[in-house]
Amino acid sequence: MKTLDFNPVLCLVTDRTLRPQGEFLTVLKATLEAGVTWVQLREKSGASDREIWELGQNVRALTRAFGVPLVVDDRLDLAMVLEADGVHLGQNDLPLAQARRLWPKGRLWGVSVHTADQARQATLDGATYLGVGALFPTSSKADALLAEHAKVREFSSLGLPLIGIGGITAERMPQVRALGCAGVAVISAVWSAKNPADEVHRFRTAWG
Repeated sequence: MKTLDFNPVLCLVTDRTLRPQGEFLTVLKATLEAGVTWVQLREKSGASDREIWELGQNVRALTRAFGVPLVVDDRLDLAMVLEADGVHLGQNDLPLAQARRLWPKGRLWGVSVHTADQARQATLDGATYLGVGALFPTSSKADALLAEHAKVREFSSLGLPLIGIGGITAERMPQVRALGCAGVAVISAVWSAKNPADEVHRFRTAWG
């Protein structure tokens, strides 16, 4: 697997339900051209494994063409078969230590954390970055907990890049950066935008 630079600034998390049918890959390509620095394949809309795998092949081809990493949400098996660059695990997914044993070729290991104990354990288990959120109220994940910003600052002392998610807009980017985050992961702010590529430009400009 070719080693790609990991620029954590702007992760676009996929969600086909937010675009009209047939627009997904066209929009994804446009956002990569506009400056998305990595992609997380996240499909939770009831699609079959075969459908997600077929979609993932197209996403993998695009990320390779643009030289940006691809991370698969939750699904270690799909990350492996797609030859992705990594996997992002939640607290109800396979433990990171076990996932790393199963996939020694994995390069990027993300873990969603909500407490200091979870953050420390993920660090000990070899996480590459920590996903923290929801930083702000969000409609993309109904069960997301609103993270206390003080805890996010505490997580930064562990030395891993923090990726903020949840209700993040371009206007909130300076606030997210001030918390100590190395980047953000966005869903509806880009996918639901009238012009997703323009929205990516706004995010990148706001980050500085």
